[in-house]
Amino acid sequence: MYDGPLDDVAINVRKKSGRLRTGLKLANSPVTRACLESGRRLAERELLGFASEEHLYRLLDTLTQKNIAHEAELIFQEAQHDEPLARALFGTPPYWKKAKTRPSVGTMKDRWPNLTLYMGDLVRYVLRERYSLTEGMLDETTRAELRETATFSAAVEKVAYEDMKILYADETSARFQYLVTGLADFHEQIREALAGVYKHSFDYWRKVYAEILEARGVSLRPGISLDELTMMLTGMAQGLSLRHIGAAGGKVIDHANRRSVLGKATQILIAGAIDPGDGRDVGDVVDELMAVRVRPDEDRGKPGLLRSWIGRLRHGRP
Repeated sequence: MYDGPLDDVAINVRKKSGRLRTGLKLANSPVTRACLESGRRLAERELLGFASEEHLYRLLDTLTQKNIAHEAELIFQEAQHDEPLARALFGTPPYWKKAKTRPSVGTMKDRWPNLTLYMGDLVRYVLRERYSLTEGMLDETTRAELRETATFSAAVEKVAYEDMKILYADETSARFQYLVTGLADFHEQIREALAGVYKHSFDYWRKVYAEILEARGVSLRPGISLDELTMMLTGMAQGLSLRHIGAAGGKVIDHANRRSVLGKATQILIAGAIDPGDGRDVGDVVDELMAVRVRPDEDRGKPGLLRSWIGRLRHGRP
């Protein structure tokens, strides 16, 4: 269970009240947190194949107000025997008086009048912990390696492997993300929630990349912006995670050698994006590298010998 503040997660609950303080209190209440955790658990069971298929006519069919409220009540009961869960719901130490207001269809409707609003907050909740892991992944030692070490490629491999292992091997949140991405065009709440999640990740990594470029005194080739580089790198990570989920035999992550395809792809992109000092556009460099080169073969010399022999005969030489 995500135990951080829900200020920027349960946005629809927070906005329900016209008063900021009341809205924040309602967003961070135990019932709100339990209902969001309930939705995450129900989605997890369905996405990983543990839900009964008897009544599943559409994806996430288990996310009804009745099911969510029932699972949230079970979470309240579970907290009586689970101290970390109790702290997440009721504070540290657990303030059990907060448990008097129980999850129910009524209390859920009070926070989210309809499931459309609930889905927006649920998307932020499920993916918030996934992306919050990013911030703790790069400690100061790792950031110093990226800024200073001579073996920059090794530092990139290390970060890429950890990124894939921690963030993109989490099947529940990853599958949920790609599922709701497919629904984003038809669901404004989901689209807005995903936009906020992507912005959080983008802003973090953009700052990291800017720090590395400045520390190493290098710049990007003309025509490539820092925003574009960030989008390319984060997009590769997301795409490779989808490949990892959809094709388990694709060997996106090599745990034995602590490497990943993302590490190699990142190095290739960096090699093309960094200006070594020639100031050339990447298109010009690619055109030069990919210019057609005809390789000589065994027969290529024979026509030349024949022409030489014919020429000698014309001039009366044997």
